Amino acid sequence: MNKEKSEIYLSTLFTAVVITMFISSFVTFMSIDKLSSFWRIWPLNWFYAIIIAFPAILIFRPICIKLSKKVISFFMN
Repeated sequence: MNKEKSEIYLSTLFTAVVITMFISSFVTFMSIDKLSSFWRIWPLNWFYAIIIAFPAILIFRPICIKLSKKVISFFMN
């Protein structure tokens, strides 16, 4: 695997970790009644979110980039 591909995969993984950590912690916090159960529930929610987010970003990022280029070229030309 070349350096560019490695950077893309690693940055995607870091993005998935950080974004899912933030979103899952917020959603978990908002959905529980007892704050004491947060640390028991949140790590598993975060784990599931990372498993979903990493491949989703890999799949949808190129599609979103192409779509963005088409929208920009439509409005800029």
